Amino acid sequence: MKSYSMRVDRRPKVKARPRHTKKGHVFTPKDTLVEEDHVAQAWRDQVGERIDGPVEVLLVYSPACTLLTVVESPHDAKTLRGDLDNYVKLSLDALTGVAWEDDIQVVRIMAVKVDERKD
Repeated sequence: MKSYSMRVDRRPKVKARPRHTKKGHVFTPKDTLVEEDHVAQAWRDQVGERIDGPVEVLLVYSPACTLLTVVESPHDAKTLRGDLDNYVKLSLDALTGVAWEDDIQVVRIMAVKVDERKD
């Protein structure tokens, strides 16, 4: 079973809600698109592979960075449709089409927010 890890060295951001124009068009706010691009580029630079099949994702969010590990999953479970958290949403959306083809491949998500230790 393969495992891939990456680090995004900047304060994590949540995925902003979609916005609507006066004419009713829906769009994703620019700040969210920029952050998704940054996470996707970190994957390309640090890992560079796209995974086929089910995956499990471990996310650790701290004030300074995001640590992300993706493991090929031995489980053939079905994914839930709902989002666990807006931090997770941004991370997964950013890696769709980069680390995996579609986020339906994600069968388990483990996520935690931690305070950075000051020694």
